[in-house]
Amino acid sequence: MLINKSINLKYPYHLAQRHTAPKGLYFNFLTAEDPILCTKNQYIASKKIGSHTFLEIAGHFEEDWNFNIRNSETTLWLAFQFHGSSSIKGFSQATLVHQQYLGYFNTDQEISYQIKAGKVAMILIGVEIEDSSSLALEWNTLQLDRLQVTQVLAMEKIGYRIRKVLDLIQQAKSSAYSLSVRLQFYTSNIIELYHRDLTEQRKSAQQEDISLLHRAKAYIYAHYMDEGLKVDTIVKALLTSKTTLCRVFQENNLTVNAAIRTIRIYKGREMLRTSNDSVDMIAFRLQFSTAKYFIKTYVHYFGHTPAMERKLHPPPMEPKYAYKSDG
Repeated sequence: MLINKSINLKYPYHLAQRHTAPKGLYFNFLTAEDPILCTKNQYIASKKIGSHTFLEIAGHFEEDWNFNIRNSETTLWLAFQFHGSSSIKGFSQATLVHQQYLGYFNTDQEISYQIKAGKVAMILIGVEIEDSSSLALEWNTLQLDRLQVTQVLAMEKIGYRIRKVLDLIQQAKSSAYSLSVRLQFYTSNIIELYHRDLTEQRKSAQQEDISLLHRAKAYIYAHYMDEGLKVDTIVKALLTSKTTLCRVFQENNLTVNAAIRTIRIYKGREMLRTSNDSVDMIAFRLQFSTAKYFIKTYVHYFGHTPAMERKLHPPPMEPKYAYKSDG
C-alpha cells in the first residue's frame, strides 16, 4: 500500500484494504478516506500530513506476523508500544515491549517490523529530515550517521510527559490548515522529550561507568598480589560483563591488564622503598613472570632500575640486636 510518494507499506495477506474506519482508532484525525487495512479484530491505519506520517497498528493476533515500511526520504521514526511486543528485524537492541518507545533513522531501506502474537497496540510517527545537521545542532543526541542506512537509537519508557503529548496528538481533529501546524508542534515536543530522556540515560550510564571503573580499580588494589587476578576474575567479582568492563577502561584510555600491571609496579616501588626484600622476591610476590621482566617494566615506568630506586630512596635499616651470653 502506497501511503504517499515516499513511504510504502507492505502488510500481511490477511488484512484487506477498505475505506471504513473501525471503531476505536487511536488518532482522531484519521478518516474513512485514509488508507485502512483491517479485519474484524485487527487493523493498520495511516495518514501523511505534511512531512509527518502517522501509523497505528492494533488488534489481537493469533500468530506472529510482520509488516514492512520503506521510505525514500531520510526519516526519523518514533515507535511507541502500548501493548504487546514488536521488534525491528536485524537489530537486537530494537525490541519494544509494553510501554516502551524508541527512535531510529532510516534512509531508503525496507524495514521489517516483527509483531508477537497476542494483543497489540502501537503507533509510529515518521518525520522527514531535510537538514540532519540542524536537527543535531538542536538535539545533539540525534546525530545521523550517514554511514548507516538504518540507525537505531536507545529505548526508553513511555513516561508521563511523553504520554501527555501523545494525548494531544491523539485528540487532534482533522482540519484544513491548523492540523498540520499543531501536529508538527506536538511532534517537535516529543522529539525534545526523547532528547531529554536520551541525555538522562547517557548521564546515568556515565555515572554507572565511573562507579564500575572505581570498583574495578579498588578490586585490583585489594588483590594485586593474587596469582589469579585477571579480567575474568574481576568480571565475576563485580557482576558485570567482560565487554562492559573492557569498554569502561578503554573509554578512559586504559586496558584492564595495563591497570593491573600499573598498580603492581607502583606497589613494587613502594616495596623497594619500605622493605629489604630482594628484587627477585618482590617480582615473585607481584606475580611478574621473571625478575628480568619486572626490572624492564620498572625502567619503562620510572626511567631507572629498581637498584637505582633503592639508592635514591633507601629502605629503613633493619634493627640490630645484641645478644648476651648466659655465662
